[in-house]
Amino acid sequence: METMDSRPQRNKNARRTWGVIAIVLGGLLMANQFNLIHFEIWSVIWSWQMLLIVIGLVSLVNNESKFVGVVLIAVGSFFLIDDFWYFPDELRKAFWPAVVILFGVYLLISPPKYFKPRRKKGLDEDGRDFIDEVSVFGGGERIVTSAQFKGGRITSIFGGSTINLMNSGLAEGNNIIDTFCVFGGTTIIVPAGWTVKVEVASIFGGFSDKRERMPNLVFDQEKILIIKGVAIFGGGEVKSYGL
Repeated sequence: METMDSRPQRNKNARRTWGVIAIVLGGLLMANQFNLIHFEIWSVIWSWQMLLIVIGLVSLVNNESKFVGVVLIAVGSFFLIDDFWYFPDELRKAFWPAVVILFGVYLLISPPKYFKPRRKKGLDEDGRDFIDEVSVFGGGERIVTSAQFKGGRITSIFGGSTINLMNSGLAEGNNIIDTFCVFGGTTIIVPAGWTVKVEVASIFGGFSDKRERMPNLVFDQEKILIIKGVAIFGGGEVKSYGL
């Protein structure tokens, strides 16, 4: 689980990464304005394939989700190279099935890192403080009633799910939910007084906090729910009942 001490350093690394990207992008835009970049090269730089590659690299550099980063780089590179070199039909037909198989293997052999924290004596030891929700071509609602909720993982592919945390309490510190939404999404329902931070990278999608802002409501800054991950042609939202 991410600690309070590691949080500022991770934010600092993320700012540096996006700062470098902004400088490079600005330089490329400047060069293009003065016709220093050939049209064909510019079309490669300013393409959806390159966008996937950049987001994948950022995910790897910031250590947010290595699997998602590798997949984004692989998909972007495959379609980018396909514009310039001919792929055999056998390789072209096998690409997407291979991606699906690798994702299945990832789900089987790579349980969420949040399931392996050091737990203090007396806390829940049977995993009820974590979630590992997978929705593929379907979905449903799950009600969580943990007094020490610590996060977990939500995967939505051509489907969606609703995670109801209204009857739960957060554990001390930062508690992370890692989301992966592809042509799908998720709704997370939380108590109004929770401090929630959404840090989801979105590609043709979005993940937003739709709770009403209540000026008189006091938020507990010692207990934070952080929602991270990637949303591709999908996304989600954070809500509270009655708000």
